[in-house]
Amino acid sequence: MLGTLASFLLIVLIAYLWGSIPSGYWMGKLLRGKNFDIRVYGSHKTGATNVRRTLGNVPAAIVLIVDISKGIGPTLLATLPFFYHGGWGPPLAGLAALLGHCFPVFINFRGGRGVLTGVGALFVLSPLVALIGTSTTVGAIIIWRYVSLGSILGSVIVFLCGLIFLALGWINPPYVTYTLIAPLLVILFHRDNISRLLAGTERKLGQKVEAATSTTASEEVPTNVS
Repeated sequence: MLGTLASFLLIVLIAYLWGSIPSGYWMGKLLRGKNFDIRVYGSHKTGATNVRRTLGNVPAAIVLIVDISKGIGPTLLATLPFFYHGGWGPPLAGLAALLGHCFPVFINFRGGRGVLTGVGALFVLSPLVALIGTSTTVGAIIIWRYVSLGSILGSVIVFLCGLIFLALGWINPPYVTYTLIAPLLVILFHRDNISRLLAGTERKLGQKVEAATSTTASEEVPTNVS
């Protein structure tokens, strides 16, 4: 019993720290200097969307790959027998990685919204659900040009697919835990986007944000930004 608990705690810790790697934040430092903090600009988040809006396409593509890998890596690790425990290890690892991305210990718990890290974990747990959710997200972004709306709709579809696939026996029952909890978390982390979508003030894909250079960027992140 103690060994099982210890292995659960270990994989959760590994996954959380792995998910906490602040790739978007570090990309800003690399390109604009040590005084630059991407969380001062745009959506005040560290994800690939804000990196693209603030720093450009190539940095965003790199951050996108890294953020997806932060979900894939620890979830795959949790499929090893020491961590697996009847299928509960991988979904716990996926959730811990997602939370690590959103609340990274390395940068004062202010990160991104968890979409890419979350979908990375989902591709390990259920590639078909991940493909359906990703297709919904991409399709919605192409049609309406809102990344946030696409992410929210994709999360809703993942939630529904989890329930349907469970009823059909197409998914490992413990894995359904992830398909139900992760989408709800992602939607919760988009609550400010939802408010802006309803108000008609949400930025569309392609809208740029002026980012200061390393000599003028503020090191402070506004404490009143959600």
